[in-house]
Amino acid sequence: MKKTLFYAASLAFIAFGMTACGASTEEATGEETAVTYQLDATATNLKWKGTYAGDGHTHNGTVKVSDGSITYKGDVFESGKFTVDMKTIESELTPEMGAEDLNESIMGEGLFNAAQFPNVEVIINSISDKEIDATLKVAGKEVPAKMPVKIKKTENKLTAKGKFTIDFSAMDAEGFQPGTEKGKENQYIKPGVDFELNLVLKAEDAKK
Repeated sequence: MKKTLFYAASLAFIAFGMTACGASTEEATGEETAVTYQLDATATNLKWKGTYAGDGHTHNGTVKVSDGSITYKGDVFESGKFTVDMKTIESELTPEMGAEDLNESIMGEGLFNAAQFPNVEVIINSISDKEIDATLKVAGKEVPAKMPVKIKKTENKLTAKGKFTIDFSAMDAEGFQPGTEKGKENQYIKPGVDFELNLVLKAEDAKK
C-alpha cells in the first residue's frame, strides 16, 4: 500500500513539474500574436488644401484612401501601407467654376502625373501615439512625411486623426516651382500641401 501511494505521489510530482516547465517556457518566449488592422474605406477621409504662391488663394477638396493595413505584434508596430487613389480627387469648385480645369492641373504632368502614376503609395516607417513617420511614393519619386496625429488602438479598432503639412519639394515637379517666364514667377503652388486625416481601420477578426 505504501509503495502504491509513493508511486502515485511520484507520478503526480513529475506531472506537476512538466506542467510548470511548460508554463515557464511559454512565459519566457513572450510571443505575441500579430494583429492586422484593415482599412475601413467608407469611414476614412482625407482632405487637402493647396495654396498659390502669388496671391495666396487656396483650393481644397478630398481624395480617397482606397486600400491599406497596419500590423502590430502586441503594442509593437510591425508594418503598414496605404494606397491613395489620385483619380478620386475632388475640389470645392463646381463644374461652372472650373472644377475640371483644376483637376486636370493637379493630375497633370506638371504635378502628380496621375495618368502615369494613378496611385500614391504610403509606406509607414514607424508609429508613435502622436506621429506617423512615412515615405510617400508619388509620381516616381519618394517624399518623406511626418504626420502628427492622435492614435487610438483597441483590440478591434485603430484610428488616426490629425492635421499636417507634407512638403512635396522632393518631387521636383514643375507645378511646385517658381515659373521661369517673366511676370509669372509666382504662378505656382506652394509645395507644402495641407492635409486633414481621419483614418479608420478594423482588426481582421472584427471586420464583417
